[in-house]
Amino acid sequence: MKVKDIMTTNVIYAEVPGTREQVLRLMTKHKVMGLPVVKKGTKRVVGIVTRTDLMEKPMEEQLALLMTRDPITTTPETSIEEVARILWERDIRRLPVVINDNELVGIITVADIVHKAIANMNVIKPIKDFVTRKITAVWEKTPLPAAYTIMKLAKAQALPVIDAKGKLTGIISDSDIISVCEITLKEHTSATKAATEGQDWDWDTVTILYISSRELTLPNKPVEEVMVKRVITAVEQTPVSLCAKKMCRYDIDQLPVLDAKGNLIGMIRDVDLLQILFK
Repeated sequence: MKVKDIMTTNVIYAEVPGTREQVLRLMTKHKVMGLPVVKKGTKRVVGIVTRTDLMEKPMEEQLALLMTRDPITTTPETSIEEVARILWERDIRRLPVVINDNELVGIITVADIVHKAIANMNVIKPIKDFVTRKITAVWEKTPLPAAYTIMKLAKAQALPVIDAKGKLTGIISDSDIISVCEITLKEHTSATKAATEGQDWDWDTVTILYISSRELTLPNKPVEEVMVKRVITAVEQTPVSLCAKKMCRYDIDQLPVLDAKGNLIGMIRDVDLLQILFK
C-alpha cells in the first residue's frame, strides 16, 4: 500500500505571509489540528503549523514565526511502511505529500494509517509489545490546577485518572481542563466561533485563547468533576487491528490498558500501533 492510496487530497493549507488569526480561522472552519504552509500564490510547501505551535507561542502573530520551517514531507509513491516509520520515530502526526518542487498534493496522518490501513489488516498480534508502561496518572481528587501542572510536566495531552485504590475511574485531557477555565484577557479578542473536533478539542472554548494574550484561572475543582468517566480501554491481549478499530470508532488517539483484574498498567497510542508496519 502506498501513500496515494490513503492520503487526503483535498488539503486545507495556510499561506505565508499570513497571521495567527488566519490560521485559526482555517483550523476552526475545517476542524483540523495542523496545516501545511505554502508560499502565497503557489502550492510549494515551506512549513507546517499545528495547535501546539499556537499554544506554545501565544504572543506571536506572524505565521512565518509560528510555523516549523522546511518540514519533513513524503510523496504519493512512498510506501505506508516508510511513512509509518518516520511518523513514529519523529513522534509527529502528519506529513505533507508533495511532488516535483515541493508542490503540495495531499496530506497523510497517523489517523489515516491507523484507521484506513491497520484497522483493516486483521492483525491478530496483541498490543502488549507496543504499550507505554511508564505513564503519568492523576488521582481523582487532585485539584485541577495541580492536574494541569502535572499534565504539562509530563508533556501529555491526556492523563488517566485513578481512585484511592489505584483503579481507573476516568481520563482527563487538556481540553477538558481548559473548558472550565476562567479566562482573563489582556488584549483584544476575536469573535471567531467554531464547531468542535470530535473528542479531541473544543474549539468554542479555546478560540479566544489562541488569538489573545491571556491568563487562565483554573477553578479549585477536583479532577473527578471534569474528567470523562466513560473510558474506552484495551487489554494487553487486544489484537492490534481491533485496537485500531476502537480508535477509529470512538475518534480517540490513545487508550488506557488494563490487566485481567482491571488494574491500569499503561497506555496505547495510535502512533505506537504504527510499529506493526515496520518492526
